[in-house]
Formats: sequence, C-alpha cells, structure tokens
Amino acid sequence: MAQLRVMLALLAAASPCFATYDASSPQQETADLNSLLQLGPVAPDSSKLCAELCDGRLDYLAYGGWSADDICKVACHLTKNIFPNGTILAAPSQGTEVIHEYPKGTSVNIVKDGVPTPHMYATDVSINQNDYYYMWQRDAGLTMRTLLRVAKGGPQMKKQLISYAKLYHKIWKQTDPNTDCAPYGAGDGWCSILGEPKFFVNGSVFDQSWGRAQNDGPAINSWVFMELLAYLEKEGDTASELFNNTVADVIAAMNYVGGMGQDSTMDPWEMLYGQHYFDQALQWQAMSAATAMADRQGWEGVSNFALWVPMLRFLADQHWDGAWGAVRETNARPWFTAVGPKCLSSTERGANVNTPRTGPCELDIATIIGSLSAHGNGAHGGDPDEPLPPYDSRMLATAYHVVTTMADAYEVNQIDDDNGLPGVLIGRYPGDEYSGVIMSPSEAEPVCQGWNCGNAWFLGTHTLAEFIYTIAGVAARGDLKVDSLNHGFILLAIQLGLPKKDRDHHKAIPKSAEELAKALVLGGDGVLQRAKHHASEDLHMSEQIYRGNGYLPGLTPGMMVGSRDLSWSYASLLDALAARSEVGSKSKVSPSDADP
Repeated sequence: MAQLRVMLALLAAASPCFATYDASSPQQETADLNSLLQLGPVAPDSSKLCAELCDGRLDYLAYGGWSADDICKVACHLTKNIFPNGTILAAPSQGTEVIHEYPKGTSVNIVKDGVPTPHMYATDVSINQNDYYYMWQRDAGLTMRTLLRVAKGGPQMKKQLISYAKLYHKIWKQTDPNTDCAPYGAGDGWCSILGEPKFFVNGSVFDQSWGRAQNDGPAINSWVFMELLAYLEKEGDTASELFNNTVADVIAAMNYVGGMGQDSTMDPWEMLYGQHYFDQALQWQAMSAATAMADRQGWEGVSNFALWVPMLRFLADQHWDGAWGAVRETNARPWFTAVGPKCLSSTERGANVNTPRTGPCELDIATIIGSLSAHGNGAHGGDPDEPLPPYDSRMLATAYHVVTTMADAYEVNQIDDDNGLPGVLIGRYPGDEYSGVIMSPSEAEPVCQGWNCGNAWFLGTHTLAEFIYTIAGVAARGDLKVDSLNHGFILLAIQLGLPKKDRDHHKAIPKSAEELAKALVLGGDGVLQRAKHHASEDLHMSEQIYRGNGYLPGLTPGMMVGSRDLSWSYASLLDALAARSEVGSKSKVSPSDADP
C-alpha cells in the first residue's frame, strides 16, 4: 500500500491539475475559468520529498476521519511549496488568480464595518487571491517545525533541513536595504535583517514597504536550526562548516531576540505593533532551548542567554488579565494601523470603532498557536517551566472566549450546524478586518472593508483541534483537573464532537481520566471533520473559508477564499493529527479508542 501511495504521490506532484485552485468546495460551484488556468509555478523536484512523506512514515497520523491516503495528499500539496534551495512559499498565488467577477454594471451591496451600501461597478471588477509568492520567516519556520515533528527523519527531509539552514545563513548575512522600521513617525528607523518579515524566492530581501520588524522569525527559525545541530551532534559532526555556521546563526539570532525582547514588534498577522504573547512565548522557548544547548556544547558569546530566559517568561506571563479572565494576545499598542480591539463585542453586526467594548478584549487564536508552539522543546532540551502552557486553566478559559465569540458570528457555522456536522469553524480574532481577497483593478471600491470582513481560517480551525487533542493527552495522564476557569472550555470541546442538535443533551464532563480523554479526542475529531468538509475533493486548502453574512457578494458561504494552497493550512493540519497521535503517550488511552 505504501508503494502504491508513493506512485500516486509522484503522479500528483507531476500533474498540473494538482496546482489548480478549486474555490468552490464543498458545493462545487463553478469557479472562474481564468482562475483555473492561471497556475502558479510549482516547486521543482518536490516529488522526492512528497514520495518520502508518502512511504508510510506518516501512516501513524491516520484515523477514521483521515486515511493514510488523505495524509499523503496533504503532505504532497505542502511539498509543492517547498523548493530544493530551502525556500518555502507561503502560497503559490500571485495576486492574479480570480475568485469571483463582477461584470460592468453589476450592482452589489458593499459592506463597511458590517453596514451594506448599494454600489454599481462602472467597469469589470474581480476579487482575486492575494499575492503570497514569497517566503515569510514565520510561516516557513513553523512549516519546517511541523515537518520535523511528523516526518521523524528521512534522507529527503534531512536534505531539505540542511538546504533551509544554508539558505538562511546566506539571507542573514545580507545588508538590510530597508529603513521603515519602528519607531514609526520618528523618521527612518533601524532595520535588522533578522527582523525582516519575508524574502523573495531567490533569497533576496523584500525591499518594499511592509510591517517591520517582525521578531518572531529569528526565534522560530533558531529552534529549527537547533534541531539540525542536535542531529549533527548525534552524528558526531561538530567540526563541519555547516555546524559552525549554524551555531553562529543561532547565537546571532538569539542575541538579537534577547536584545529586542522588551521592545514592541509586529504581530503574526502583520496588523498590529505591540507586545504579543505569540512572539514572547516563542522567543522564550527558543532562548530556553538555546541556553541549554549552549551550555552543553560550550558556545561562546552567550552570557546573556540565561538572563533572558526569565525575562521572556515574565513578559509572556504578563498577558494574563485576571479581571477579564483571559490571556491578552497584545499588551501595549503603539500605533501602526487601525486594528479593532478584538473584544467579545467586536463580532456584533455593524460593530465599529464607536461600539462599546465588552471584554475580554485582545482575543486572538495567535495566543493558542503561541502556547502550543512553545509547548515542548524538541531534541535539544530546554527549560520545562513554560509560560501559560496549553493545559493551564487560564489558557483554556481564553480558548473558550476565542471560540465562542467567533463561532456564532459566521453564517457558515449555522449552515453546517443545520446540516448536522460536528465541530466548528473559527478565524483569527473577533472583528477581523482581513477578507483575504484583493480587488482588481486595485482602485476598485472594495466589496468589504472594516470590521468583520475576515472569515474562518483552516489554520485557526486546525489549531483548535490541536489544542483539544493536547488537552486530551493531559487528561489521559490523569493530570487535567476541572475547575471554574477551565470548565467552560472542556465542556465545549466535548460537545464539538457532536452535531449541535445533540449538544444540549451532553452537559456533564466525564469523571474518569480515560473517558474524559476519549470525549476530548472526539471533540477534536469533530472540529477536523468540519474543516475537511470545506476542503476540495483532493484536499487542497486555501487560507480562508468564506463566512457568508453577505460580506463577499456573489460567493457561497463555505467556499474557499484567500490564497490557495497555503502552507500554514497544511502544516496546521499535520500538527493537529500529530497531537492526536500523541494522546496515548505515557497513558493507557489510545486515540484509536475514539475512532468511529
């Protein structure tokens, strides 16, 4: 069976049909023909990595809802964004792929802050996928982390990791041509190549206006490079140029992270300048791991590492707001762009800057991603004292608000509920302004602008599933204690394994650790089932899933929108499935017990 999957994977990687964007699933609504013909370039030689990932090594991720063949398809879709030189595309879309057209004379209700206004387009207009044909430090680093987590070795994976490290060694040696860094409004700032958000596919620095600096990238990628160093150390290869260059890169990156640790930076969505839990949790994890590795390997120039670890932990811990009962993603908001407060009240129809703010505020799925990503330290060890880990009751309380404030606001969830699907779809944060589409021509009046134009996201929904599975693993070990803070989320997570019509009949949390773990696994399964329902038949996944509510006229709720084949969409699914497979680790509970 594994050999057959390898053959099919090789065929898939070579077939241009796998590069098309089916924006219409699950309804199979006819997409614009031009968008199906405008295929972006495919990463050359991705078939080798695809074949390796389909040789049976990922079969352990399969369960009733996701077959080994399904996982092979997802892995191969991801590898098509990965180049042999180390580049990892965020997505293959280049801003020209049409999602929907509004011919000249079309009358629509354009939406601003939830308020529809009649408008007629005087020329032909379309909404297109955005241009994501770049390598973002964050997206690429998280994708590599995922592959290292799930692939568990392999010659092609090793080759890709080495290429990735060598590429960054070249990138980080460049002189940064940009000066538009913080502090904003005070003249040209100081930009470091380490804080650059993205690069062209040839490894050169993106030299146009953007949100800088983004200081999560050097932390995330240093963690990846420490995985390489741990491997080389195990092989006894500690005198090679590759080893020494990688050590030097990690030291430089960690000195930058520590030196900038108390400064504000751009958030992972590139929307907001401030101090963010996502960044500080990942910076803490990388610094903790680097401190342990530096001590073991005898690095020089690292005297501040051990001092920065508690500093970064302290900064991350400060995001808990006891008055609101939630972890605030952002503390302090020096101005960059106008971004809503991300409150419970931000999802109300017609909400805008004048809407009274009902807390908690600063709710964001990035908080959950940060907690999950900082959980565990890989092969190189590190400080086990995590700031606000996923199983912390404060993080579960936060997750409850993140989910409930978005779930009911999306029309697509109401439709899925009526159709009997378990689970739920969520996006980035309440009131999200980013619809994932761009106008063509660019000067055309946007069909949606302002609060609540944002949709459900595959990566946000997959993250929710991973979070539930992670909690299930804690429950399986008998370490999850129900309390007043986490009760709401635990019950919600269990109910997500059921269609909505059956949830009111299940309001008790199982008392035994084994039954609680099984119930939580089923909850995570329900979330993944709903997300899968909105992928294409061949399991292509875009960035977003259209929410409905009339925010993008002419589109059907539930269809895929935004950039096609987003790397992070695929990586987040593999992370969720990996978390599911780990539920039975060090316990008597097997995730297969929850399979239908």
